[in-house]
Amino acid sequence: MASARARPALHQAAEQVIAVQAHYAAAGVGLAQAALGGARRFDTLRHYPAGDVIDRAGHSQFYYHAHDSHRRPALEHGHFHLFVRGSEPGGFFHLAALSLDAHGWPLRWFTTNRWVTGERWVDATTAIAAIPGFQPRAQGRLAPVARWLSAMVALHADALAALLRRRDTMVARRLQHTPAEQLFEDRRLDVITQTQVSLPRRLQHIAGMARPTPQET
Repeated sequence: MASARARPALHQAAEQVIAVQAHYAAAGVGLAQAALGGARRFDTLRHYPAGDVIDRAGHSQFYYHAHDSHRRPALEHGHFHLFVRGSEPGGFFHLAALSLDAHGWPLRWFTTNRWVTGERWVDATTAIAAIPGFQPRAQGRLAPVARWLSAMVALHADALAALLRRRDTMVARRLQHTPAEQLFEDRRLDVITQTQVSLPRRLQHIAGMARPTPQET
């Protein structure tokens, strides 16, 4: 259960998710379509937007794309890759990925092997510590998408932390039998851990949380 200190942030994140989705719904657009940033075609492996959304001040980055995988859900339209950026060149790491169906509803969070994104591999403790700071800012038509992703990370912070810890456990188990470079470059292993997402259920759960009283804060 979320602590009294955490509850206001969860309510705020829930409100942000609802506001962004209502904004797009009013225009007859889903998150999957909005993620394309106005592109008329959705090509496999191409990044949307081209060059990614990179918030250097906020040390965050994301893009949307699609590709085949034996672990890809049948309903998946594409997915966001979320990154935390360091100050040094090439010093980024993958926080998690979030897949959507064609209507823009989230399906799953998942973690990937190092070769998938070319990241600097960090352990779960380091990645989890970066979750609260993932608050990308974007300009123009992708600004609401950036706000939505920031809120989705906040809404699912506990689930993401568990996902990253399970990733490390699975990697550690494989490293007992496989050299690190061989494992991290193994093209047969793309998705390491995943967990399903039910946004309506999550929002309902948060709506049922009482807001903290002044005594609790």
